[in-house]
Amino acid sequence: MAECRGEPLDEVLERFTQSSSRARDLAGDLHGNLSKVHAAVGHLAYNHAPEQEPTAGS
Repeated sequence: MAECRGEPLDEVLERFTQSSSRARDLAGDLHGNLSKVHAAVGHLAYNHAPEQEPTAGS
C-alpha cells in the first residue's frame, strides 16, 4: 500500500515515528518526575513519622 488516506506512506511513517519518540520522551520525563515526587514524599514521611517507644520485648 503506497498511500494511506491520500498521504504518501513515507510521510505517514515519519509522522508516526516522530510522535512515538515524543510520546516515549514524555513518558520518560513523567517517570522521572514521579520518581522524584515519590522519593520526596518518602523522605518527608520518614522524617515526620512519630517516634515509636520500644516494646517490652525489645
